[in-house]
Amino acid sequence: MQRVALILNPSAGQGQLIELLDTILAQLQEHFEQVSLYKTTQPGDGAKKVAEIAQDVDVIIAAGGDGTVHELVNAVCALDKRPTFAILPGGTCNDFCRAIGISQDPLVALEQILRKKSLQVDVGHSSQGRYFLNFWGIGLITQVSENISNEQKERLGRLAYYFSAAQNILDPTPFHLKATIGQTIQFEGNATMIIIGNGSFIGGVQGFFPHSRINDHRLDVLIVKENSLASIWSMLLSNWKNDWPESEHLQYFHTDKLSITTSPDQSIDCDGEKEGTTPVDIQVLPHHLTVLVGDMEEETRAVDSY
Repeated sequence: MQRVALILNPSAGQGQLIELLDTILAQLQEHFEQVSLYKTTQPGDGAKKVAEIAQDVDVIIAAGGDGTVHELVNAVCALDKRPTFAILPGGTCNDFCRAIGISQDPLVALEQILRKKSLQVDVGHSSQGRYFLNFWGIGLITQVSENISNEQKERLGRLAYYFSAAQNILDPTPFHLKATIGQTIQFEGNATMIIIGNGSFIGGVQGFFPHSRINDHRLDVLIVKENSLASIWSMLLSNWKNDWPESEHLQYFHTDKLSITTSPDQSIDCDGEKEGTTPVDIQVLPHHLTVLVGDMEEETRAVDSY
């Protein structure tokens, strides 16, 4: 377990990781026998590199934001033999690295990675071939992300997500949703959003699924039947109280799989990346990925070192 590949998105974090690169490489070379650096220049570069090197490395470190992590995770999770995965955060929200206790400071995150504490985590998977670590969603969540420009993200960071959400809450677009587990209908009716969570963070906050666990073999499902101040207030309170959302306008449940059909078809947001439309089947892949983690709650961690 001594060969590491660092796959870096140079533009992530407004170039912060590039400024720290010499320090990062020096630290990695002290703790690993073989360190390789690969810089991406366009979307898809990282996935191609994973396919080339995965069988020759023990650890792949994604250095970048949620988009970089999503691309590399989809490449790694599709493999039969998967290297251990780690994250050096360099984006706006860095949702999954928050879920595994990794610091938002890249140098502190590097120290945590060098401890080589590992955890097997669940991964969400759709019938369209996409993997997700944080969430899969349609409806309002997709409208929110579509209304955020790159300029807003760079200038306002997480606040851009909140401003866009506030605007969309006032003018939601409902659709007909049918969600089934096997032959059992869990929900059928009008909705404005469904989010299926694996990790607990979305957009840098933990309000939707405060008790979510990334290794419990279950997905968390939240359906917003209609947007109202009561339902949104409930989701905010769940963040403050560290409790489940409660409202007559919300439906919440756990499952290991779910089939979704909508009318009309809905655009899909998978960990912040838009790709595909409904209908779709979703399932959890238990312990599908091994990740290097930071400081986590003991009930989630069960960490082994190598």
